[in-house]
Amino acid sequence: MRAQNAAQPFTFRCRVYYEDTDAGGIVYYVNYLKFMERARTECLRELGFFQSALAGEGLLFVHSAEARYHAPARLDDELLVSAEVIALNRASLRFRQQVRRAADDVL
Repeated sequence: MRAQNAAQPFTFRCRVYYEDTDAGGIVYYVNYLKFMERARTECLRELGFFQSALAGEGLLFVHSAEARYHAPARLDDELLVSAEVIALNRASLRFRQQVRRAADDVL
């Protein structure tokens, strides 16, 4: 079943901190996955589903992930991380996510 979502994707704002970057001030690649996890968690929270309760029921959310990197985020950038449900089945939930710089909307 395709998710029926006429609304805009959920958007989570976050800032790039020193701990997120390498020595050159560029976001270390794996940290984008952390930003996206936070956006999915907050999206689910807004829908009334809390990770702590779901984990208590033995539900696992990340089965697999695919990422394409376009342009780097840097120290102090504000990021807009979207989370959009694109497929909803009895036993699975799929998201489409993007990370964009707030200043220029670059992916």
